[in-house]
Amino acid sequence: MEVTSWRRAAARGRCLLLLLLFLRVSMAATTMQSPGQLSKGQESIMRDILSSVRSAMASPVTYNWTTSSNPCEWSGVRCSPAESTAVVTRLSLSGYGLSNATVLASICRLDTLQSLNLSRNFFTDLPGQFSPCPMKAGLQELDLSSNNLSGHLGNFSGFHKLEVVDLSYNSLSGNITIELSDLPKLRSLNLSFNGFEGPVPTTMAPSLQELVFSGNNFSGHIPMGLFRFGNLTLLDLCKNSLAGDVPDNFFSFPKLKILLMSDNSLTGEIPRSLLNVSTLFRFAANYNNLSGSVPQGITKNIRILDLSYNMLSGEMPSDLLSPDSLESIDLTSNKLEGPIPGSFSHSLYSVRLGGNLLNGSIPESIGNVIGLLNLVLGGNNLVGSIPWQLSKCKKLVLIDLSSNQLQGHIPSELGNLEQLVALKLQTNNLSGGIPSSFSGLKKLEILDLRQNLFTGELPSRVITQLLKLCYLGLHGNKLNGAIPSSISLLRSLTTLDLGSNELTGAIPTSIGALLQLELLDLSQNKLSGQVPSSVASMQRLMWLLLSDNHLSGLLPELPKWVFVNVTGNPGLIQGTEDDNTSDNMKGSQDDFRSAIWVTAVSFVFGFIISFYCAGFRKKND
Repeated sequence: MEVTSWRRAAARGRCLLLLLLFLRVSMAATTMQSPGQLSKGQESIMRDILSSVRSAMASPVTYNWTTSSNPCEWSGVRCSPAESTAVVTRLSLSGYGLSNATVLASICRLDTLQSLNLSRNFFTDLPGQFSPCPMKAGLQELDLSSNNLSGHLGNFSGFHKLEVVDLSYNSLSGNITIELSDLPKLRSLNLSFNGFEGPVPTTMAPSLQELVFSGNNFSGHIPMGLFRFGNLTLLDLCKNSLAGDVPDNFFSFPKLKILLMSDNSLTGEIPRSLLNVSTLFRFAANYNNLSGSVPQGITKNIRILDLSYNMLSGEMPSDLLSPDSLESIDLTSNKLEGPIPGSFSHSLYSVRLGGNLLNGSIPESIGNVIGLLNLVLGGNNLVGSIPWQLSKCKKLVLIDLSSNQLQGHIPSELGNLEQLVALKLQTNNLSGGIPSSFSGLKKLEILDLRQNLFTGELPSRVITQLLKLCYLGLHGNKLNGAIPSSISLLRSLTTLDLGSNELTGAIPTSIGALLQLELLDLSQNKLSGQVPSSVASMQRLMWLLLSDNHLSGLLPELPKWVFVNVTGNPGLIQGTEDDNTSDNMKGSQDDFRSAIWVTAVSFVFGFIISFYCAGFRKKND
């Protein structure tokens, strides 16, 4: 009986304990959910700010900014308890369309504010210039990025607790000397994309951890004074006018994680001291004039390396592509020579080695990099065949092997790359036909096989499956047979280049269905019959190249902006002498052909470059 009573009492005790615990958690949650009430003074200030917000925004109610609600519940406002009332500690008015300095005067009265975000507005003055400004004393974070701030940086005295300053994407200018020296606790400074000039400033507090100066006009050498900021984890000097050799003092940055020096005029060799910075995982110094060799061991710690568009020479180190942590490497447009190292990191997703002097064959071991997205080896001296093992890289989006000396057939296995968006194999010695397996490339947008030795007919079954294709380049091969009418199903095509082949038959009457087409090149073939009247319905067409065929009849009337070349078709009637087409046909045939072909090629390459800038660089930068 006693044991039973004891058990019942213990059970009741546990239930009571759980109930008390539940009530305590509920009370704590209720306390957290209730932001508290501001003092009359701070509430008055917030109502003044509300007036400014209302005058700037069409519908501030959308952001919970109403006179009937507690300001601590407004969007972008955070309050913290302080004795018997709450106080505003964080205020974000990003993208509210504010420009009136009156709101800055009101914000200055919030002496409890720790974080202020006024980014993406239209302010022209810094709040630090207002005096008096009690807010200065406690503010820790200030974001005024993407405004209309102009003039010199001004004085930051009084911001003794300021740790984070973001003034990026404004129009501030002039030299920076001692303006930032009054911020003793500064750890993050972003002045990117302004108009600052002169030497890179080094008068900031030694506590600095993040320094972003990209997109300005800073000039001169990289100052040795930068190396006193031993706590730096991020240093960004991109897009300036810095020159001279890069100092070899990076052992002074034992915590550095990201180093960006792209788009300057820096010279000399890659600093060997970078190999000692074990924390460094991203290094970019592309678009400079760096010379010498790529140091062995440079990718031991670095996961993302971009040294493209420099003057680096010599062979690539054997260990360059092999470290397990390496994810992306870009050495485009240097003077590197020798073979591609055959040992690849399984973590690689981007390999860009185009525009060098590399020779030898493409290593079959590339197929082991199953996570590879981008492979760019174009513009080298590579020989041999395309390894079928590339088909094992199922995630490939871009393959660029153009402008090499590759031979043999295209491996049919490449048709299994279901994620492939661009395949660039132009200007090689590839032969055979277009693989029927390419019908599996459902996401393909660019297929460039120009200037090769391909033979056979245009595979109709393949073409009808590539519905996303916007660029089809087959110029300068030995393709024969008729142009399949199914080509009209490629409604996304902007460029169709079938020139300089051995195509016969008539131009399909349905070709006018390609309403997005801007360039149509069917020149230097053996086509006959009339030019379909449907060509006149292609409203975006800018270039129509039909020269050196056996076409006849009357050329359809085309808009004046269309540049036409139909020379070398004796039976084709070009219209009246006063229309735009006839004017463009005057002069010798050879001169015209040279001029039009240069222009057309420029257009095509412009299209490709714009595609890469809009798509692939955005995806991988």
